[in-house]
Amino acid sequence: MTAPLARLAFLAAVSIANLLPLPAQELTLKQAQELREDTRTAETALGQILQSSADQALLKNANTAKDAVGRVSGQLDAYIGQLQKPEDIYAGGKKYPAIAGVSIGAFDVPVGAKVVHVTVTLDKPTANTVIAYVRVFNGQGGRAVPDVTKAVIFRPGDQLTKSIAFNVDGMTAGSTVKANQPAVPDGAKRLGSGIEITAKEGAVNAPIQDTSRPSFTFEPFGDLVYSGTSQTIQFDDKGGPNTFTTSLSHGRTQPGNGETGYYGTVDQGVVTRGPEGLILTSRRLEKPIPVGSPATLYPFLASMLSGHRTPETQFKYGSVEWVVKMPNRKGSWPALWLVPTGGWPPEIDVYEGFGYNGSWRFNASLSTNLHGGTNNNRTFTRPAMNMRMSTFGLADTLDTEFHTFAVTVAPDWITMFIDGVETMRYANPFKGENWYPLTNVAV
Repeated sequence: MTAPLARLAFLAAVSIANLLPLPAQELTLKQAQELREDTRTAETALGQILQSSADQALLKNANTAKDAVGRVSGQLDAYIGQLQKPEDIYAGGKKYPAIAGVSIGAFDVPVGAKVVHVTVTLDKPTANTVIAYVRVFNGQGGRAVPDVTKAVIFRPGDQLTKSIAFNVDGMTAGSTVKANQPAVPDGAKRLGSGIEITAKEGAVNAPIQDTSRPSFTFEPFGDLVYSGTSQTIQFDDKGGPNTFTTSLSHGRTQPGNGETGYYGTVDQGVVTRGPEGLILTSRRLEKPIPVGSPATLYPFLASMLSGHRTPETQFKYGSVEWVVKMPNRKGSWPALWLVPTGGWPPEIDVYEGFGYNGSWRFNASLSTNLHGGTNNNRTFTRPAMNMRMSTFGLADTLDTEFHTFAVTVAPDWITMFIDGVETMRYANPFKGENWYPLTNVAV
């Protein structure tokens, strides 16, 4: 046992001072693991001596040696832990934690109840904000006053069960009102179906205390490195220092997601300066633009301001703010988003307006999303597409007034805001990417 212990005693002397730049800290993971196996061998042998020997002097020395080896083992375990990379649950930005499910369950209320408290439950903790939608409406004898849909917000770390109150009437014994989830929850999936709420003698229906944190208020993360107004923002068709470009990093078309617009040039008038701000324009062309061979015809003109060649706008962690008024033309597809300089995906969508969707309301509708993957291969998304300005107590004036959209990318979280109010939050699966902003109106 002498040789292994002498070897380990040297290692112990250098491992204890773990923060110092000593030669032992250059051990590879394999070398450290081999040394740890040596300590296990020594610990086993010493344990056998302690169990079998009656020699008090030997037992005393063996105990001393065991304590010393234990200290060495502890230092080795700590060192190995530093060398081993923790499991990357995001697989380098290609995976995201399993989506949570939202359910509501049938329950009874007291006879004569004027308020019902609907219980809303997540089936697992969520890595992103979830917004569930619950509607209470007329049933058998019972009435909803009024028939209304309300939102229940679960932020990461919140309790998994919450309740929301609705006013009702006509709840005599045996009467019912009904409830359902009329829309897919934002950031989650819908579980189960509609329920009945029944008036019953002796029933108890109390609200659940909400212990969730309040929503965050936007505060810029980091130091200001770029700022521009309608009169100071520079743009051209190439981009460069302090200058946005009117094209994407890969060109002027996006055939992969079905876009029919060609991102036009400055001479085509896609970005102009107006009295209120920069104006990004999309329109139908008199003559479609052919692209590629065989040619694909693009019948619309789209507009883009991209920072992929603007180093002042690029960042790893920080905040971006846009002050914008949205279009309201059917078919338009405005977006505020981030893409890394290393290529797509990933992608962070701070806002997309789906004017080609008949249910989209430009004055009120909101959406966010994450796109994960690598090398032009998208492997996950986590969309939120049913929320409204009113969900967050904001006015439905997106297409008539200017509003401030913001995103903060921190090492652990990506958080979106409108007019300073937190809307969505995602655990950040994209560690260390170098982002740049894009503002566009697609078709």
